[in-house]
Amino acid sequence: MPRNDTVENIFFFLLLSFSLFVGYLLFEPFLKVIAASILLAVIFFPVHDFLLKKIRRPIITSLLSTTIVMLFIIIPSIFMIVVFTDKLIEIYPAVLNAISKLENIEESLNKFPVIHSTFQKVKLMLENYGIEVDIAKTLRAVSMFILNFFIEKGKAIFINFTLIVIGILFVVVTLFFLFKDGYALYKRVYTLIPLKDSEKNFLFAKSYRAIQGVVLGMVLTAIAQGIIAFIGYSVVGIDMAFFWAFITFIAAFLPVGGASLVWIPIAIYTFFAKGIGWGIFMTVWGTFLISTIDNIIKPVIIGDKTNIHPMILAFAILGGLNLFGFLGLFIAPIVLVLIDNMLNLFKSKYGVS
Repeated sequence: MPRNDTVENIFFFLLLSFSLFVGYLLFEPFLKVIAASILLAVIFFPVHDFLLKKIRRPIITSLLSTTIVMLFIIIPSIFMIVVFTDKLIEIYPAVLNAISKLENIEESLNKFPVIHSTFQKVKLMLENYGIEVDIAKTLRAVSMFILNFFIEKGKAIFINFTLIVIGILFVVVTLFFLFKDGYALYKRVYTLIPLKDSEKNFLFAKSYRAIQGVVLGMVLTAIAQGIIAFIGYSVVGIDMAFFWAFITFIAAFLPVGGASLVWIPIAIYTFFAKGIGWGIFMTVWGTFLISTIDNIIKPVIIGDKTNIHPMILAFAILGGLNLFGFLGLFIAPIVLVLIDNMLNLFKSKYGVS
């Protein structure tokens, strides 16, 4: 019987597609754990590679590299999450009490003639267009939305704490094997890609540098803004300065607003609670230190590793948050980097001008 290559190819690709789909279903519950592990392995690979050259024993080096990630990333993250959740529950009644007093916000504005005059002009202009402004009601609604959002996240952490611990254990174990066998896995994937070696080297090397630059730039910027914010909040005398600095650190990852979403409301609060002098200090500190450090660290670390437009990156990160939660902050830039490099490869491969 003559061999039918067309039928054979169709059968092969159908079977391959079915196997990949079933494999996806098997691994789907662990995709976030795997993604987080790969991300940490990529970030800390230079450290692992340096240790491997010194120690030359893969298992010991992998254990040491995993321990370093635990000490500097995983354990501090758990500590901050626990402190954040505990403080959130602690301040909930105080924040509710402060929100209930927002009825007198317009009276409080009288202490600041310039602000009060500007507000009245804007309010009158809006009323001329039939738009009624109730600043107390608006502030209460916004404050309650933000507070409820963080409370729900705090509840989720407590309710799913066992699952979170199990997830962290999976990350640690996966990270160890990625350090130990990651290069062999990389070579296996490398050989399966049907491209020329020069094209594969371009794709992997450029993507690796860009991913490290983008992710490290985001993380180091957020850390720097959190530390600077903590110093500013402590100097001004803001209650629970560490808690608000942690919130600033989290907000720094957001593409729109970033750390200013936290320090601006705190600066406004400082005007009313601490006086005009401290309010001006907090405003200057936030403008020229907390927010400006973003424009110093990212260009130095990211440099020319990627040419992704900030607006495209902002939309991608928001989409990543929607799809993957907090992990989407890091997955979105990686996907963009891969797309950008694939398009560059397409351009050079097919001579598109």
